[in-house]
Amino acid sequence: MNRLITQSQLEIIDRQLGERDKAILHSILLCRYIMSKQIQRLHFTDSASQSAALRVTQRVLVRLKSYDLIEHLERRIGGVRSGSGSYVWALTDKGYRLLHLNEDSNRSRKRFYEPSPAFLEHTLAIAETYLQLIETCRAHKMELIKTEFEPKCWRGYTDIDSKPATLKPDLFAITASGDYEDCWFIEVDLSTESPGKILDKCKRYAHYYRSGAEQKKTGVFPRTVWLVPNNHRKDSLQRNISECRELHPKSIFSVITPEQFSTLLTQQN
Repeated sequence: MNRLITQSQLEIIDRQLGERDKAILHSILLCRYIMSKQIQRLHFTDSASQSAALRVTQRVLVRLKSYDLIEHLERRIGGVRSGSGSYVWALTDKGYRLLHLNEDSNRSRKRFYEPSPAFLEHTLAIAETYLQLIETCRAHKMELIKTEFEPKCWRGYTDIDSKPATLKPDLFAITASGDYEDCWFIEVDLSTESPGKILDKCKRYAHYYRSGAEQKKTGVFPRTVWLVPNNHRKDSLQRNISECRELHPKSIFSVITPEQFSTLLTQQN
């Protein structure tokens, strides 16, 4: 649906929504695309079972859809047999407008569209990494101080040729445990890029490190984490980083699989 709706109508809907409804909309805004079962893990953690939580999640999502605030993609991840948890959700124009009711009305709006399979897979993998950050912090009584998705997490700097350049992480995060804070640049790799392209991006991180821009702004340079899908890819990337003479410092990089992410987060200090 794409019905026209006035500002006053949006304000009425806004008053009918609860805090959790708006938190869900905000999560969808951050992630761009997110699955029902990922929303359940973020916002419905107090049910007796996962299946019960997913049923409640789906009811809430259907209600938000009835307001035309969100829409799910035609295709499901894992196919129809994967159930309601396989739906992928995005904000509609109305949902985006509702979240920005009190901001400049000239703000550009987000249009709902069906993304390419490759883009969707990567975006959902980033959402899963964000979810791992939250779940690890919950489990270990850590604090997730900040999370920035692209393009907010991108960094402008001057490269080695004195030309403007932009570093484009998938995520930036700050976690805290006790009195210690850790900063992270996170890259989610699905083995779709050639080793040469991955190494080129590592070089951009090294150039950005040597520019001193991040250290001047925050006092530290974030640990740069490459999340790769399997040990074969991990070994390959670690070897490429180790053998690249142009790449320094190498110490800013960690190459891990998703299963190792929580351990890295909790053992950094």
